[in-house]
Amino acid sequence: MLTTTRLLSIILAIFVALSAIQASAQSIDNSAGSSSSSEEASTSDGASTDASSSDAASAISSTSPTDVTTTALTSSGAVSARLSAATFIAGLFWSSSTTGMHRRCAATIISETILVTSGACAQSDNPIKKYGDGEWRIVAGTDDRFLDTTSVTGNAVKSIDINKCQNFATIVLSEPLTLSDTVKGILMSSSPVSQTTTMATYNTTNTQGDPLLTLSKGGDEACELLLPGYTKRNFLCTQPVDKQRVTADFLGGDAIIGFVVQSGAAQPVLFGVTGLYYSTIAEAQTAQTNDPTAYRYNALVSPHIGNIATLGGLDAQKIATAATPM
Repeated sequence: MLTTTRLLSIILAIFVALSAIQASAQSIDNSAGSSSSSEEASTSDGASTDASSSDAASAISSTSPTDVTTTALTSSGAVSARLSAATFIAGLFWSSSTTGMHRRCAATIISETILVTSGACAQSDNPIKKYGDGEWRIVAGTDDRFLDTTSVTGNAVKSIDINKCQNFATIVLSEPLTLSDTVKGILMSSSPVSQTTTMATYNTTNTQGDPLLTLSKGGDEACELLLPGYTKRNFLCTQPVDKQRVTADFLGGDAIIGFVVQSGAAQPVLFGVTGLYYSTIAEAQTAQTNDPTAYRYNALVSPHIGNIATLGGLDAQKIATAATPM
């Protein structure tokens, strides 16, 4: 029997080893332009909705963590090698003309022009108050994407579509990313997440330790108690994780990933992005103190696939998969 930790280590190995497959899956036709032209973030109260285990176990067990090459896990030293190897993760920065570039959150790459993050991350009120007037920028392909500040100017953001109700944001770039070995997109999963689905997230605020965290879906009763009606908002409720730091990553935005099996091979997929913590401790609700027992309510990506495709002028069938998660 594989332990959860061992399983996730193997899954990470598969992710790095199958980078070529992932890059191929993300060759997306971006000839159509975005329907949005606003330089400011737009908001909406609703989002457009979109529409075997034994094989998965065999695919996982056939690959060992030792299959990961040293080259695939090298970094500048500014961040851990494992975090550096997560090439589908970019950084969302606030660029101020007076104080420079300041990291806000992580953003997950879907295509050359589309990324996703939490709605809380993409609100500009706090960055303006803290750093002064500016604009959003995306930094990808360098370890600077995980640092608090950087001299890298990144790619300009055209618009951000924020669904406040579901705490989800779709970022549209005016300057497309160049996909490469260090900048890759990830397929989105349109399938439901079950109690037994293997999930993990990268805590991108933990730049030197092991950022990979195992996630487990919370029980309906406990999740409903802390946030009544959470399922109507399409949230994925997850249980507390080991050494969670509510005060450090309270905005969320980190990728929640898993795997599906397609054509006999394991394929990494995006389930959603981390969201806000809910706690019985009032100070933890505003990120003033840590609560190791707090549950987290994350934004699932599946209800937004149609809207993402529309905003990016993409084919929804090429950026998402309905394959059953492992």
